[in-house]
Amino acid sequence: MLDIAVATFLVAVPLTGCGAQDQPRDENQQGFSSIDEAYTAVDDILDCESDPVGEPVVPMGDGVRLTSAQKLCFENVQVDLYADQDALRESYRILSDSNQGKVHVVHGKNWMVVDVSELATGQPSPRNIERLAKELSGEYAIVGS
Repeated sequence: MLDIAVATFLVAVPLTGCGAQDQPRDENQQGFSSIDEAYTAVDDILDCESDPVGEPVVPMGDGVRLTSAQKLCFENVQVDLYADQDALRESYRILSDSNQGKVHVVHGKNWMVVDVSELATGQPSPRNIERLAKELSGEYAIVGS
């Protein structure tokens, strides 16, 4: 049931311009050619679970999925791959505009790691995804409220 609530949060966020946090920038950021390549890079740093429970939360924009591929690293931590910068920015904006809780993200040119642990459990995340920003030339942010 919690997965449904988290999924709903990504789809049902009002799309008003209510002060979204800084938009992702793509200069000098690393990109990946496939979800497997992105997942392997994240796994090398975070040591992902071999078979995490659950399904990734699918970010939606105008009724279509924004990601081109997704894979869970942990139950509440997922790796998202995007076909283009517009889709990544829209997904980031949806997360930023949420008022349902804090979401930790690291993003690069065409990928994002999303940690919804705090939102899903009410407790701080046991994962330190901030390390990904340094090691993968990405950008770390805490979005939502």
